[in-house]
Amino acid sequence: MAPETLNMVALALGVAGFGCFGWPILQRINGRAPAEQPGSGKSLRSPLWWAGFLLTIAAIFLQRMASQQAAGL
Repeated sequence: MAPETLNMVALALGVAGFGCFGWPILQRINGRAPAEQPGSGKSLRSPLWWAGFLLTIAAIFLQRMASQQAAGL
């Protein structure tokens, strides 16, 4: 795959990952997410948060692959 294509895919994955990270936070700020009791042990790390984490890791990996391919040209 061309480095430019890998860069675009990495950018798309990064944006999607950031959206997955930010959505639960925006829900909580807007008051749409249920409030948690202090000390309940729950956090913002929902399945959506983990999806954002994995998408961000994939974006970083693809970005490194693209930069290595571009350096080799």
